[in-house]
Amino acid sequence: MTFHTSGGLGLLLLYFSATVAVADLPIVVPVDGEPFGGTLVAGNLGGSVAFETDGGRKELDVADLGRWGACVEPDRGPLFLLRDGTLLVAGILEATESELILDSEPLGMVRTAREQVAAVVLSLPPSQLERDQMLDNAVRNEEDSSRVVLLNGDRIRGKLVQFDDRALSLRTAVGLVELQLDRIAVLTLPPAPASASSSSAVVGLKDGSRLEVKKLAIDGESATLTLAGGLSCKTQTDQLVFLRPASPRIVYLSDLTPAGYRHVPYLQRTWDYRRDRNVEGGLLRSAGRLYLKGLGMHTAARISYAPPSGAETFQAEIAIDDITDGMGSVRFRVFVDGAQKYVSPTIRGLAKPIPVSVDVQGAQRLDLVVDFADRADVQDHADWLDARFVVEKK
Repeated sequence: MTFHTSGGLGLLLLYFSATVAVADLPIVVPVDGEPFGGTLVAGNLGGSVAFETDGGRKELDVADLGRWGACVEPDRGPLFLLRDGTLLVAGILEATESELILDSEPLGMVRTAREQVAAVVLSLPPSQLERDQMLDNAVRNEEDSSRVVLLNGDRIRGKLVQFDDRALSLRTAVGLVELQLDRIAVLTLPPAPASASSSSAVVGLKDGSRLEVKKLAIDGESATLTLAGGLSCKTQTDQLVFLRPASPRIVYLSDLTPAGYRHVPYLQRTWDYRRDRNVEGGLLRSAGRLYLKGLGMHTAARISYAPPSGAETFQAEIAIDDITDGMGSVRFRVFVDGAQKYVSPTIRGLAKPIPVSVDVQGAQRLDLVVDFADRADVQDHADWLDARFVVEKK
């Protein structure tokens, strides 16, 4: 982004004018340069991606793409959580001792090894925070048995014997237990042997699936994907709504260990910072949009980082998290080697995120500060969305 740090009003005007200009198309955020609207029409993670814009076709090297589009959140189960980090919205058709056969609306029939599935969420809680916590907790199983959480909160452990679209059976210490799926909230499977997998991008689909992919090829109306865990599948290009490649030019702050962190409570309660989560532990959301990367902080706090070698800019979007339901007010500040380089206007709940870009070339230290504004620290859930260092192009 090329939005810079002088003049909060000018920054807001630039942001809103850019937003209006591309409102009818998904947003393309390049590593360098201003966002623009475009439809993804072609590309390969090993080379470049192409977008159809109001001004014609535009092509970017994958390394120069920050993200495209916006994630859709699933509103129903079942959700299959794979060990490579993929979240797949699908129904179950059949299960064998070694394989699950799933029915995905955008992907069709999907066959996956049972050992690649970490958990199945069958019923989603009503609140977004509860959903986020359920998904986080679902994959935390270190015991050599499956775990079932019923809708009433009861937990049952045992060996999974049978699983289909109606019921599952567990062999427990007291014998065989059969459970109808409509009584179950979550099924967590025992850990599987570690396998090497690497993701080159996150791809979001219209049904709320988020896929960790290592290969993606888009050719006209068809897209071919290979997941980090090895699963291969195809879909229509118009089913893709989000793409965030693992650009070598982007280093997310949430993937780094900070050089320091300090929170100064207004009264007594202290808050830690969160990586890729808001301070309540839910996913980062602002203006109705889900962000997969960023930092959650609470006033008044300061977090410090050492910029990586070759870092040129620090970039982020600043906002109050949607979890506050419109409450909260924060002033964001950015310091480089002790000198203040950016101060925001007062950011309040429900305001759209504001982009920030600060030069860090040659810097030894970056400090991000969130300060009290109106009404002390009430609901001051501050988000540094997609907070990242952009490094020089090689």
